[in-house]
Amino acid sequence: MATMLDEPTQTASAVRMEITDGLAVIRLNDPSRPVNVISAGLLAEMTAILERLEDGEAGVRAAVIISEKKGTWIAGADIEEFKHFLTPADAEAASRAGQEMLNRLERLDIPVVAAIDGAALGGGLETALACSYRIATDSPKTKLGLPEVQLGIIPGAGGTQRLPRLIGLRAALDLMLTGKQLDGRRAMKTGIVDEVVPAPVLLSVASRVALELADRTRQAKAGRATGSPERLENLLPMRRLIFSKARQGVMDKTKGLYPAPLRLLRVVERGIDKPIEQGFALEAQAFGELAVTPEARSLVHVFFTSTAAKNDPGLQSQAKPKHVDQIAVVGAGFMGAGIAAASAESGIRVRLKDVKLEAAAKGLKTARQSLKKRAERKRMKKFEVTKLLDRVQPTTEYTGFAASDLIVEAVFEDLELKHRVIREIEAATREGIVLGSNTSTIPIARLAEAASRPDHVIGLHFFSPVEKMPLVEIITHAGTADWVTATAHAYAKKIGKTPIVVNDAPGFYVNRILSPYMAETALLLQEGVRMEELDEAMTEWGFPVGPVTLYDEVGLDVAQKAGKIMAAAFANRMTPSDLIDRMVAGGRLGRKNAKGFYRYDGDGKKGGPDESAYAVFGTPPKKTMPAEEIQERLGLAMVNEAVRTLEEGVLRSARDGDVGAVFGIGFPPFRGGPFWFVDTTGAAEVLRRLRALEQRFGGRFAPARMLEEMAADGRRFFPEGA
Repeated sequence: MATMLDEPTQTASAVRMEITDGLAVIRLNDPSRPVNVISAGLLAEMTAILERLEDGEAGVRAAVIISEKKGTWIAGADIEEFKHFLTPADAEAASRAGQEMLNRLERLDIPVVAAIDGAALGGGLETALACSYRIATDSPKTKLGLPEVQLGIIPGAGGTQRLPRLIGLRAALDLMLTGKQLDGRRAMKTGIVDEVVPAPVLLSVASRVALELADRTRQAKAGRATGSPERLENLLPMRRLIFSKARQGVMDKTKGLYPAPLRLLRVVERGIDKPIEQGFALEAQAFGELAVTPEARSLVHVFFTSTAAKNDPGLQSQAKPKHVDQIAVVGAGFMGAGIAAASAESGIRVRLKDVKLEAAAKGLKTARQSLKKRAERKRMKKFEVTKLLDRVQPTTEYTGFAASDLIVEAVFEDLELKHRVIREIEAATREGIVLGSNTSTIPIARLAEAASRPDHVIGLHFFSPVEKMPLVEIITHAGTADWVTATAHAYAKKIGKTPIVVNDAPGFYVNRILSPYMAETALLLQEGVRMEELDEAMTEWGFPVGPVTLYDEVGLDVAQKAGKIMAAAFANRMTPSDLIDRMVAGGRLGRKNAKGFYRYDGDGKKGGPDESAYAVFGTPPKKTMPAEEIQERLGLAMVNEAVRTLEEGVLRSARDGDVGAVFGIGFPPFRGGPFWFVDTTGAAEVLRRLRALEQRFGGRFAPARMLEEMAADGRRFFPEGA
């Protein structure tokens, strides 16, 4: 017999419970959100249901927790509520509330099965860990992980204590320190879930298992009360080695700039051998202190801005995007192959064209190798891999292009060549196909001059390597149709990228703000600062690589060409020294020919500085400069230029500026992006520093007018507490 325990007034609840023959099915479906999250409201509703189960209501013998949201079980905590944490005590109280609810779930006298289909991340996985048994589906949307360190915090609802006691120290630390997300099969192999089943049978299997657990015909695997389930991990020498290596790995990756991973290690190390309640107390205290740090505030800001950028193409009209199921890519080089692979992985069919069959075949091989590696990491079945690889088809003709929804031109950066390709594409296609150019330097309006349908032309600036770089810069010219922008934005989002929409201008946004940073690097080298000092200063400031290394990675010939374009557009502040010209003239192109500022072995692996480079560009290293001065000159040159792009209307919002800087060029995420940096440093203070630099070095450091106005008015780019 089935009963419904919700009152009629609760039909809009986030949590419902149905009981059939002693089995309670707890259904999660927050009507106010696209996904289920651990919010104050959901906590209250779950607590009310737990109270009923604790009282033995309706003779329930077992329970199943399942989501009615497709693709999501519980996506994590409600990050919006983090904005209300004003003190460590506020955040600690929230952590303890979550812990208490999950402790009550774990202490129920009845078994509870977590039936997971979709994302179970952060607080979602912590909820599952408090259940008696976990069953996940084999859907590609099912992902389990504890990614809190990526927000500058640690798991706060028991995850730091339950996970190591369930799967062992090394496996748990690897998940929590990296933010990895496991699919159902890998989660079962790791020991997080007990079974993996197809989605259509999830509820029936979970219901059967729950009743078997209640009848004691099946036993649940429980985490240990203290210590690791791996015997060797409880030996003191092995324990010390695990934590020592983990700390070293954190320091190598973060240089100590992010407090959360180091604090997580301390919490796990101090709590693993204590009663779990003491471990929870350590976790809650650490969560509270971390949640209000500047680093966490900045990382949460990046989370919100990137999410908003994905959901908002910034259009004034209500133009709807076209659905993109098939694309074509012209140019099967490294970038074209990468775009093809990223699209195919997301279910899009791709025609990959080049002039010569050999080039098309090489591009196909590159794309398929990338896809195969990713398929292997996902442990896809053989037929799934074949289906994936078959989505990319090579060609030397424009056959099949008319069936495409979007075409990406990714040929060499030459205006005449791109004009010819655009005309060929239009001759082979029909009205209503978006034509995107993967250009990094040529104005989109100049490209559109060759088109008979210029309103269909848009910039799609991918970053190299495509499979790793999350940003796509979408560039509109004055005549781009809104539906074209909407389609390009939706396509970028579909292939897993974070898009920002910017207006056409030299360098667009990302390369525009990178240019003064790189030009200032060349000037510092010309002054006699050692190349490794420059790189070390900026990696210590938080960039993933230093600017001299970046010259080598991009290619000095590419940097030379881009530098000249930017110098022509902004001669008053971006005229570089002739140092890069001398390096290129001396045959030094960087990693691509194993000859640049640094030494490279036969496999292209970077070594130390190539001292002979100093003779090529004509300035021996003769001065040591404090890291702070290097950081000030390079960092503020970039920040100031970012403000200028907003002032000039290249950017549509400060939000997109922060997203583009963090995801496009690795602006330190814990600093939140250039606009967040201005807000947290203070516009008046940034202005003071720029004026000091302007006095010493001239007009290239002249502050943006918008910055002067904001400093005078005390304004911010983002509201206080945003």
